[in-house]
Amino acid sequence: MELTELIPAFAAKLGIEGLAVKDGSCSLQIDGIAMELVETTDGKNLVVSAIIGPPPLEKTQAFLELLLEANMESLGLQAMAFGRFHETGEVVLQWRILTRDLELETFCTDLEDFINKVEQWRQAMENFHAAAEEDVIKEEDAPIPIMGFGNSGFINV
Repeated sequence: MELTELIPAFAAKLGIEGLAVKDGSCSLQIDGIAMELVETTDGKNLVVSAIIGPPPLEKTQAFLELLLEANMESLGLQAMAFGRFHETGEVVLQWRILTRDLELETFCTDLEDFINKVEQWRQAMENFHAAAEEDVIKEEDAPIPIMGFGNSGFINV
């Protein structure tokens, strides 16, 4: 299903008025989470983005290491990945969806999962901010288990 078909069907299902695709993109907000939906230039993918927030200044390196590890090990992320806006420093979660054969119900279910991931990582960010004040970062502050590449079993020698 193409974005121009998907978004009106999605809006009708949720009762959202005025949601429309313009120049291959649209913005929407659900449960307080603002998202940008952009169709790739080849029309084969949809990229959904949401801002997680700024990393904690006191523990930026530790938090970015956590995000990199989550990206690498895809821990609970499925086809999602973290990025960081160069201009603002804000952390962004992006989800790339193959639009070929995409059905409305699947999109709705997957979008709900994306929103839950954004909420989990926003909470992790808050935990890191609080932990930075105490100068303690704990493994349980992350919404995913931290396995560590060396202990993941990915490489056996």
